[in-house]
Amino acid sequence: MVRKKNIQAKQQFNSALALEKSGDIEAALKLYGKSVTTDPSNSHAWNRQMILYRKGSSKEEEVKLIETAINEYQAAAQSKHQEWLNENKEKADSTRELAEVLGLLEPSGLPKNVDAILEKWQTRLYLLEYRIKNARKKKTHAKKKAGVELKKPEPKAVRSKTKSVDKKSAANASKQKPRKRTP
Repeated sequence: MVRKKNIQAKQQFNSALALEKSGDIEAALKLYGKSVTTDPSNSHAWNRQMILYRKGSSKEEEVKLIETAINEYQAAAQSKHQEWLNENKEKADSTRELAEVLGLLEPSGLPKNVDAILEKWQTRLYLLEYRIKNARKKKTHAKKKAGVELKKPEPKAVRSKTKSVDKKSAANASKQKPRKRTP
């Protein structure tokens, strides 16, 4: 049954990838979604979804997707580990003491698992949340009032040049000696 789901998820992923390459992003996102529903440990499908969201959607939607991906992926990994423990109870019991001595187990008794994919997603999630939190508010431009245009301020570069030119001409004028008038 598990093998059949993996094959189905891989077929859905490949179809979604083909749709993405052809430019049908919406259909590709739907198939990537089906793929991760079938097999939540399909990190490639999660990654493709994240990339498509990064390119086209808002940061808030991408944050929701990454949070979902992390939760689903971790749950799938834990259930696979639990299945393996149930099937290989003797092996697990015989190596548990060694794993404890080596510090390879969490306090819960599960092995410490450093998953590069999860670390990458958590880093991306942190960066997105930081950017959302510290994003500048968009300035609203002054609107025209009932047919009367508001005067737009000069760009800073233009203003600073004109002020410096005025200052220079004033300084030069004060430095010049007054001319003597001869009758």
